[in-house]
Amino acid sequence: LLSGGVDSSVALNLLLRDGYDVTAFYLRIWLEDELSHLGQCPWEDDYDFCRKVCDQAGVPLEAVSLQNEYKERVIGYTIQEARRGRTPNPDVMCNSRVKFGCFLDCIGDRGFDYVASGHYAKLEAVEGNGDANDDA
Repeated sequence: LLSGGVDSSVALNLLLRDGYDVTAFYLRIWLEDELSHLGQCPWEDDYDFCRKVCDQAGVPLEAVSLQNEYKERVIGYTIQEARRGRTPNPDVMCNSRVKFGCFLDCIGDRGFDYVASGHYAKLEAVEGNGDANDDA
């Protein structure tokens, strides 16, 4: 998953460095018409950045439109929870229901072995026998 951010761009390049065959996917979920009153979402700028990253890396990029799924599963949930007097967390619903739900369903029969993302990336110190300048 390539979002246009630094983390996912680095993840893509690390996968290439490690020899993986990579196809990048950009998830298009912003509802331009329905949510335009909230301000602009620069998804076109993000997608353009993703395209440039992929062109430079020689990786195919596919945009996957999940706008309807986002509207049903995230916006619908948010409205329902707010009506019940609860504080919704749309990010959690987007991640579980759209990014790692509908998206996986969408590509499920295409023969991909793994899905990687820079989302929720963590740095972890690992002790090893390598040289301090060893990039491995």
